[in-house]
Order: sequence, then structure tokens, then C-alpha cells
Amino acid sequence: MSTSVIASYAFMYFVLFLIVPFVTISFVLTCIKFFKKDMSINDGQINIINKPQFCNKQVLNYIHDLNGVSSGKYDVLYGLKMDDLVEVQDNDDLKSVLHNCTIDYVVIDHDSSEIKLVITDEQDLERNSFLQNVFTKFNINHIQIRKDSPCDLTAIRTALAA
Repeated sequence: MSTSVIASYAFMYFVLFLIVPFVTISFVLTCIKFFKKDMSINDGQINIINKPQFCNKQVLNYIHDLNGVSSGKYDVLYGLKMDDLVEVQDNDDLKSVLHNCTIDYVVIDHDSSEIKLVITDEQDLERNSFLQNVFTKFNINHIQIRKDSPCDLTAIRTALAA
């Protein structure tokens, strides 16, 4: 075999096994780069509203009073959805109803994570009767308050002691 034949075979295998894969991989990576979704957020599209407070002063006062009553034994959560508290299986209608119910305050035992007390406002009587039935079923104390009145700390202490 002559040297020119060996050189042409070497060139052919060099192109076949080194250049072609390199060009193919470069093409695939370029396609991925151009057709990939852009996951970065454009700051110009976001309208930022400066909220000076997480919630109003009355809510903060309720949370402060509840933390004072709990004396470190309980944690207070604010504004939870009902479907975060109760798990429903195989009933999408009930799941959507529970998702639309917002619980104002939830008092949870710090050590056992057990729900000790639920406090809601008494604006919607039909919703509150539904919630009362759910909480009675799970043996959770439920207190209704009015937003414009101060919280009754003795009723809360009694409910937490029970």
C-alpha cells in the first residue's frame, strides 16, 4: 500500500471521527441555546408597589396579643387558606371551597404542631357555620371575632386551656 492511500484513509477517518462529531455537537448546542426559553425576568415588566406594611395595625395588635397569651408555648399564623389546614381527598368541589376560605389566625402548639385554636371574623355567617362544623369534626377550638372590636383574651386563654 502506498503512502498516499494511507494518508487518504487517515484523513477520511480524521474527518469522520473528529470533525463530524465536533460540528454535530456544536450545531446541537447552538440550537439548544437559541431555542431554549428565556427564564430570566425582565425588570422593566414588573410593576413594583411599595407596601410599607405586611398587614394593618389592628392585625399586628391581635398577633401581638395572641403571642402574649401564648407565652412561647404556641405559634400564631395569620391568613392561612383552609386547604392548608385540612386535607381532602377525592373531592375537587370541597377542595375549591376550602381553598377560598381564609382563616384569620391559627394558634399551633409549638412542640406537637397540633392546631389548638382557630380565630375568624364573623362577617359571613354561612361560611362560619361551615367552618364551625369542620373544626368541631376535628376537635379544634374556634372563636369568632369582629374586626373592629378588641380581642377577648379571657376567651382565648380558656380555649387554649381546653
